[in-house]
Order: sequence, then structure tokens, then C-alpha cells
Amino acid sequence: MAKRERFLSKMMENIRLPYEAKWEGPAAGGEFRNQVEEEYLHQIVDKTETNAVILDLACGDGRHTLRLAERVAEVVGLDLTRNSLVKAKKKCLVIDNVIFTHGSIFQLPFRPNTFDGIWFSEAFEYVPPDKRRTLLTSLNNVLKGTGILYMSVETWQNPSIITSLKRLWTDCKLFCYWKFIRRKPLLWGEFLYYSSVKRIDWSGWHYHVHTSKKTLCNLLEECGFTIEKMELSDECIYVLCRKASG
Repeated sequence: MAKRERFLSKMMENIRLPYEAKWEGPAAGGEFRNQVEEEYLHQIVDKTETNAVILDLACGDGRHTLRLAERVAEVVGLDLTRNSLVKAKKKCLVIDNVIFTHGSIFQLPFRPNTFDGIWFSEAFEYVPPDKRRTLLTSLNNVLKGTGILYMSVETWQNPSIITSLKRLWTDCKLFCYWKFIRRKPLLWGEFLYYSSVKRIDWSGWHYHVHTSKKTLCNLLEECGFTIEKMELSDECIYVLCRKASG
């Protein structure tokens, strides 16, 4: 257990490095990953009241925070990397219904029943398998009544069976290499891959976790959520769910 905790602590620091890089350009990939992600942003807003308070969890440089703030009463952006928060504050400087706070998704500094909705985009891949239930339970706790949660979750699955098998094989090779050859205390789904980001002059091994639809459905149900919509697109599972009543 101690070895596992030391490994995760190192990986969490590893994850932060490229995001802490000093760089002022636009986010890679643009404002949205694809049209599907943009449509889900409209849906989460449409399913909440105009006086809603939304949490942009792991908000990064604020690319989605700004769009959410245009449609709801208040947005709270939380991120662990201070450099990302500096960029986000600059991006949202002209609006007054956004609050940014520095913190970890694993230690949310919010009271129960605070938010009408949570936007959690492109960060679940950094949540270790043995910390998922704790995280999702805490998200359920800070949501009001039947509050709504959006997540995009990286996966090896694809509408094409052949593509899914190829991605699964790649994940298996990386997992086995780091688990059995490099002797890292990995759980299934975790792997490290080499990444190079030229715009910030950074390269190194990066930690990720992939999740299947079945695993995600079971996790959400166990943690008190009811799924309203889920789809596969562009190497991600997009899901919109509600805090289950009762």
C-alpha cells in the first residue's frame, strides 16, 4: 500500500508539469474537443435554472468556464495548477460571475448541496481506479437535490469493434510493460505513455487511466447517479447524469 501511495504521489506531480509550464498561447485543440462536447455544454446549461451555480471542475485555462458563465448565474472554477488559474482569470477578466479557487479534485473545499451542476471535462483520465468512488461520492455530496453532472472520460472503446480491439491491445501492452517489466504498482486501466509538447518545450512520461462504459456505468450507479445520456465519440465517453433522488 505504501508503495502504491508513493507511486500515485509521484504521478500526480508528473501530471501537473506540462500544465504548470509558462505559456500564453491558446489551448491545444481549441475551445472544445469536438462538436459533441460543445453540445453537452448546451445541454447541462439547458437542464439547470438561469440562477444556477455550476462548478467547472479541473477548469484548466478557463476555456469552458467562460462559456458556462455566459449562460448561468455563477460559475466556480477549481484547478490544481496555479499557472492554469492565472490564464483562466485573464480569460474571464471581463465578466463578474466567476470565482476561481486553487484546490484538488480529491479534496473539494465546498459544503454539501452547493452546486446545481458540475462540468468535469477531460480530467477523469487522471483519477486512479482506487480513488474513483471517493471522488464521485464527493461530487454527489456537493450537488444539490437532483443536480446534474457532466463528464468526458477517456476510453479504449469505439463504435468500431476493430478500432476498440486495437486500442485495447495498445493499452494492454503499455500496462504490462509498466506493471511487469518496470514493476510499477499499477491497477488495470492505468498506463504511462511518452508525450512531447513542443509549444511548451516539455516531454516525458505521462500518467493516464482508461475506463470502459460498463465500468463507468457501475461506478456512477454505486455513487448515487442516474445516467440520462451517454455516447462514444473521439476516444471519449460523454455522459450526463443526475444525482439520484433519495
